[in-house]
Amino acid sequence: MDVKTVTPNKNVLIGGLLIALLFYPLIGHQFFLGYKITIPFLLYSRLFFWVWILVLYVYAHRAECNDFLLWKDKPYGFWFYPASFGALLLLKMGAGMVAVIPKLFGYHDDPHVTIQMLTVLSKSLPMVFFSAITAGFTEELIFRGYLVPRLELLFKNKYMPVIISALFFALMHYRYMSLTQTIFTFCFGVVFAIHYQWYRNIKVLILTHALVDLMSFLSFMVLQHYHLEKLIK
Repeated sequence: MDVKTVTPNKNVLIGGLLIALLFYPLIGHQFFLGYKITIPFLLYSRLFFWVWILVLYVYAHRAECNDFLLWKDKPYGFWFYPASFGALLLLKMGAGMVAVIPKLFGYHDDPHVTIQMLTVLSKSLPMVFFSAITAGFTEELIFRGYLVPRLELLFKNKYMPVIISALFFALMHYRYMSLTQTIFTFCFGVVFAIHYQWYRNIKVLILTHALVDLMSFLSFMVLQHYHLEKLIK
């Protein structure tokens, strides 16, 4: 393990993992439950993710007596970043193909929550960029940067951290009530967790995640004007 300081006490380690895994489901989900999707709702819900990061940061320094990131980012040359971005983008497309498998067996997903969120989001270009940046930074720092190294410490292997981090990453996105979205984010989480284990570089994951979301949001803004009725179907 490329651990910067000391290995946290097991109970303290589990406490941090529980915060990382359950903070949004137990607090965030309940806090925003029943609210209508509006620009202020999207803003506050995104700000909540930064609060989540802050809580974990304080816990890591005060309770664990450690840095937030246990793995120091490995330095790579310029071409590592576009190469990783291209590879991750292709794997993301593969995850999208896996996610539609249930449709081949007659399952009809209901994307209305996703469509509603994207429709509201597309009304504010600053919120589009803020949402993409927030997702890239906070979700990668929590589900890959914080969780994966600590889960490796707890389970002493490389497989459970990938599965658990990806599973909770997917469950967090189930708030969109879409099986396709949940399967996609699970596959997405697996790919990104493995990449982090192999290359120990969180920056490329943050950048890729933010750009992938930004491209998705901007694409929807174009589709909304011309082909929204087909997208809903």
